[in-house]
Amino acid sequence: MTSTPSVVLIHGLFGHLNDSAILQSINNTTVIAPDLLGYGANAESIPTALTLQHQADYIAQIIEEQNFGKVHLVGHSVGGAVAVLTASKHPELVASVTSIEGNFTLKDAFWSAQVAKKEVSEVEAMVADYRSNPEAWIADAGVPINDWTSAVARSWLAFQTASTVRAQAAAVVEATANTDYLESVQNLLSSTTPFHLIAGEHSRAGWDVPEWVSQQATSEQVIPNTGHLMMLESPQEFGAAVVAALSQ
Repeated sequence: MTSTPSVVLIHGLFGHLNDSAILQSINNTTVIAPDLLGYGANAESIPTALTLQHQADYIAQIIEEQNFGKVHLVGHSVGGAVAVLTASKHPELVASVTSIEGNFTLKDAFWSAQVAKKEVSEVEAMVADYRSNPEAWIADAGVPINDWTSAVARSWLAFQTASTVRAQAAAVVEATANTDYLESVQNLLSSTTPFHLIAGEHSRAGWDVPEWVSQQATSEQVIPNTGHLMMLESPQEFGAAVVAALSQ
């Protein structure tokens, strides 16, 4: 173990955060970015009725198995909701929570709700369309295209099956539709666990953060000239924002 808590990065609906440029942007501590259930190395390890609590419990299992002690949970998009649920059920494992444009409400999960309603065959067709032009898919999120981001786009689109995308989308809709979820956020904000918010400048306005969450959060940062995929647009600034939050 390092002298400072390790960082656990939790990815969103598509892809992963286990990329050297992303991991190395957060310096002076151990950083891991595990594959959630249904993703990457865990593609076959997915419950029949997947919930975000399954994902949260899996993150807790990893922390315990690695003997990390308390960790900083840093979740992006759907991963932000997983971080909240992990900290709520397993507070003894969590030093802080950082939500990077994480889901708080059904408004944030609007696109996931659309995906969740589709048949698997429809999601397969959607993903196949993305895979036919990965650069266009990731550029649509505001990411500049270069050799690295092109490779990341291909990697992310190959990282999970359409059935996983549909199941995870349904799971985030179920979680954020439940009033217990925002109660969990409120309980975290009322606890001694630091709770940080990070957004991209171009996407902050569309992030449905309840006003009381912004008011009670330990810190809130907006990374200039970036959007929802700020870790690809500007990895160094992304890492600096995470480090700044965790230093508080």
